Amino acid sequence: MPLSEQSPRQSRILVVTDLSGVGRCAAMVAVPVISLSGSNCALLPTAVFSTHTGGFGPVHRRDMTPDMAPILAHWLDLGLQFDAAYVSYVANERQLALLEDALPALLGAQGKLYLDPVMGDHGRPYAFCGEALVEGFSRLCRMADTVFPNRTEAAMLMGVPLREGEEPPPPAAGDILSLGARNAVVTGVRDEAGRIGVMAAMSGRRDVYRTFRKYHEGSYPGTGDLLASCAVAALTLDAALPRACEIACDFLDESLEHTARYRTPSRFGLAFEQALPRLSCVFEALKSP
Repeated sequence: MPLSEQSPRQSRILVVTDLSGVGRCAAMVAVPVISLSGSNCALLPTAVFSTHTGGFGPVHRRDMTPDMAPILAHWLDLGLQFDAAYVSYVANERQLALLEDALPALLGAQGKLYLDPVMGDHGRPYAFCGEALVEGFSRLCRMADTVFPNRTEAAMLMGVPLREGEEPPPPAAGDILSLGARNAVVTGVRDEAGRIGVMAAMSGRRDVYRTFRKYHEGSYPGTGDLLASCAVAALTLDAALPRACEIACDFLDESLEHTARYRTPSRFGLAFEQALPRLSCVFEALKSP
């Protein structure tokens, strides 16, 4: 029997996001979390920052758009394919157009696209986000297996007017799924008790899955990156979407607890490293028959 038939196959996941040298977010959290699941993780950086953009003053920034086209061309020439791609921050709509062209070949017929459309929060679009970026993310939604918008981003994708400083209400399941993705996980959802969590809408199901955890004071960069990348890792291990949401919310809750214990300044992000051992055990359990 050929060696390829005797050996287990390692999943290959492409992460498309920015790289901040300081401030745990984006690639600095997504790559270690997805790698922890046992997948072979590749990275396509969309921008490089000296630090995260919140709390460190003016940052050095390099837009990677000129480099993305030759990188993608090289990969396509090599015939590389990935089992999944997780796309998060992009620097401009031109990058989305590059991805829209390249991802069908890089993913093949069976590959899955997971999309975290970084565009805004707290009822306000980010400064770099214009209508063209929203339209580009909307097109990618139609290619996606699962999208992970927060409430502001969900409203932007659906064309719902925003009020700065006010989070829009969570969308109806039919409305968010009308964007074209097979599933949608809306983050930053609150319940009547003041807890925070997610709602998951799934194609073919009328009910919406919700799960909540204790609300922790403060605002930290990388929170959404940690949640989405953990869910993607669990989905890659064939967890059902509700189970993936539970795992991601548990991981985020433990990361917040560790951060409070260390009294880490919020601009440095969450102390997620201390929550990795437990998450590793959860991932190993998913691999068990």
